[in-house]
Amino acid sequence: MRPNRFLLLCSASVLLLSASACRDEPDPAPEPVCTEALLPLQNPRSHTLGETFYLPRLKQDAQCPSTLEWQVVSAPESSRNTAYTRGAPEPRFTPDVPGDYVLRLGELRNSEVPLHVVARSPAERFRNHSLTPLSGVLRVGEELWTANGASYTVSRLARVDGTYWRKHGEVTVGAWPSALAWREPLPYVLVAHRGGDTVGFIDRARGVLVDSLWVGDEPSGLALSPDARRLYVSLATQRRVAVVDLAVREVVAHVEVGFDPRALALSADGRRLFVASYRSGNRVKDTRGTYGPGDDKDISVVDTASLTTIATVEGVSADLRALALSADDTELYVAATDGDPEPSQADATAKPFVHEVVVVDADAAVPSVLRRADLTRQAGSGGPVVNPAGVLAVGDTLWVSSESSDVVVALDRNTLAEKARVAVGPGARQLVAVDAAGTVAVHCYQSFELWVLRADGTVFQKVQLAEDPRPASVALGERVFTRPGGSFAANHSCSSCHVETQNDGMVWRFGPAVWHNVRPLQLLDATTPLEWGAYVSSSANFGYQGPGSIVSRPATPEEALGLQAFLGSLLGAPRATGHTRLDGSYTEAALRGKELFEGKASCSGCHTPPLYTSRGYVTQGKSGEPADIPTLLGTYRHGIYFVGAKARSLEAALDVAIDYVKVPLSAEERADLLAFLRELTPKGGAPLGIWPDIDSDEGVYPDVRPSVAFADPVDDSQGKPAAEVAAEYVVLEDALGNRVSGAVEVQGGRLTFVPAAPLAQGARYRFRVLPGLPFLSGGALWGELGSEFTVAKPAAGTWPRAMRMTVQVPGRGGITPVDFVLETAEPSRPGALTLTILPQGAGSQQRQQVWARVDGDRWRMQPFAMPLFGTSVADASEVVGAVTQVDPSNQDITRVEGTLRIRGPGIDMKNIAFTLIPK
Repeated sequence: MRPNRFLLLCSASVLLLSASACRDEPDPAPEPVCTEALLPLQNPRSHTLGETFYLPRLKQDAQCPSTLEWQVVSAPESSRNTAYTRGAPEPRFTPDVPGDYVLRLGELRNSEVPLHVVARSPAERFRNHSLTPLSGVLRVGEELWTANGASYTVSRLARVDGTYWRKHGEVTVGAWPSALAWREPLPYVLVAHRGGDTVGFIDRARGVLVDSLWVGDEPSGLALSPDARRLYVSLATQRRVAVVDLAVREVVAHVEVGFDPRALALSADGRRLFVASYRSGNRVKDTRGTYGPGDDKDISVVDTASLTTIATVEGVSADLRALALSADDTELYVAATDGDPEPSQADATAKPFVHEVVVVDADAAVPSVLRRADLTRQAGSGGPVVNPAGVLAVGDTLWVSSESSDVVVALDRNTLAEKARVAVGPGARQLVAVDAAGTVAVHCYQSFELWVLRADGTVFQKVQLAEDPRPASVALGERVFTRPGGSFAANHSCSSCHVETQNDGMVWRFGPAVWHNVRPLQLLDATTPLEWGAYVSSSANFGYQGPGSIVSRPATPEEALGLQAFLGSLLGAPRATGHTRLDGSYTEAALRGKELFEGKASCSGCHTPPLYTSRGYVTQGKSGEPADIPTLLGTYRHGIYFVGAKARSLEAALDVAIDYVKVPLSAEERADLLAFLRELTPKGGAPLGIWPDIDSDEGVYPDVRPSVAFADPVDDSQGKPAAEVAAEYVVLEDALGNRVSGAVEVQGGRLTFVPAAPLAQGARYRFRVLPGLPFLSGGALWGELGSEFTVAKPAAGTWPRAMRMTVQVPGRGGITPVDFVLETAEPSRPGALTLTILPQGAGSQQRQQVWARVDGDRWRMQPFAMPLFGTSVADASEVVGAVTQVDPSNQDITRVEGTLRIRGPGIDMKNIAFTLIPK
């Protein structure tokens, strides 16, 4: 245990009081208050090990010397980390062990901050912001280090007997470690925390994270100067590279570069830094995109002496994932995917996706493309190489990894002809040279593995790096999302357009006369329906629709549930944005902008808090065409906006929005509104859906248990159990506003209200989640969430165990009956029947479970994924019918007649008839 300075001070005070008991001396002057308030969205009662805690700033006051330093005055016995007062906008402390700490500014006891630190497992810490590691493996002396992305750890590997690699350490770090940097003589390894906006310092000797320096939003790539004194950090959402002076641990400069900078490559002499635009787009092929003069800058070349961009390289590709330089720095190799949105993706002669390696003349004053190879289509190719994500030159071989096809290909470095390929784990990205014999290692981020390959392209070894923290269903769903499709889609995946679940910067042909900017995927279960055309009712439906219709690889029931889980887990932006205060709380300018947004600017009618979407559909949106209204939470990081990509920056998007609402704003008001949009993220647990919802609010059964889900658990660190805390904020009311008696059950981030008795049939209720609900991660619910629903009337009959549903689908050749069997599943979820839908024709592998309800003589069913022909799957919604026949002998329902709506890209068929009869 460190010396408890508080006890020493108390003992000294007792002696002084004894010595002066007979004197009449004035009371000592009160201590000056030299600290500002703690940042409001942190929780010092339950801080997570691996994360940095921000301490109060020093006040600018004559009584408070600027030399005051934060110090650790009490800590667990094995702790050795220290606090840092300077170098970032806020003082900081990164704990190294769990337990109780006290931090203090100088000797000012009124500044003391108690901090309780908890070691949480990777599974407990995992939040799916999908900030996956792009540069996840590094040679550190005789070791290999890996940044393990979703596990929030870094692994260390060493050779056993100089031959096989074994993991000999795993370091807890910040959220979403994505890149590593090191060279002699540094005693620490640097790690970029994409989810925490910091660069961490890992002490090599101790194997512990000792500090994390705030650098800006989503640090994605790292490059270290030859003298190890300067670190370059790409900031993905801010179009800039931060320059860090490692001696003082401070960001000392920024360099403006292209859109979405991530991959970096620094020349051996440290004079030129190459910065790739991850989602630059293609102004030549993307004829419907809106490119300005500063767009489609694929690679920025930075002079590190002047810290200015001295050249840009255009015409490289659309999505630039990785860079590598030749040994003599004369050639720059790029792993990339180009896109052509114009032709139909089903056209066998078209090239909507070209997965390629591009060689750039790195030595020229104005670099240009020297040669390129289509990795899938070139002569001698062994097949698709979808989404190339790593590149490395070793001798006369150029190695390229594919994050979707699970392969590494070896190319002739001069001709780019394929020499060999080898199957590796899912999510293959960063490559690193291991030894002089030409051995290389590839980091497979999805399987948390390192594959070691011999120079001839055969597998030498596979090493497990960490446990997978993702729920098994989410892990499976991510694989379905990133793997290549079948048939016409064998050369692309969902992630080829939804790059890291965002957009790829281009306007694609989604169907007949349907041209859309790819919509970023986030908070989907809370903001249904989905897609700009609102033709996907839910992530459950997309679990079958996406694989079947978009990539022609129909999902099994397990894969569909996995894709649903993965999509439902996507949160978008973390709380802090690079513009917020470091805990993610609003600045003063953003608070003024928030007031404008919800008042004078008239934005909240469509973008209604707390989800910042009304979930409505407008017939003429800001692009001049119909659009589902998206949430604006985390919108700052998307980069390309509106259905038709009408704006390629948040500033431009705001101008379009202001013109749309026709509200005059001063320059100062516009600046405040922009600040708010830059900082608009969930300020507590991100919402993950509510039930019953807007598409499930009629005919609810009396045993219903309304529920709401958040990404974070409720705060139980203040002496009350989570259920007791939640009960103050989660309520059910009848139509008169009277509270319904019941209890709140808590399971992780899901809160369920359990009524004490069945609800009244035919009555209307309101389920409310009140503002202020506190979360363990800090912060609170920033606005009321809620839903209203009506309880079913007594049923006209009993639902049988199985029914046959026949839908009369119109087509060019007339009406085609499409049959399904609906089997009752046991047990049913409270609030409805649970049915399993078994398609009898196309899509016969599907087994989607849905709710259904008999409400008097009305029958309703959840929207479902409806196979039509081949691998095509549509969305069937507004499924409503009438009970037209009941067997008087047993009261079984024997016939239902109704209509539904069939939707898809460019398809909208209403009032399609169906019938239900016993199977």
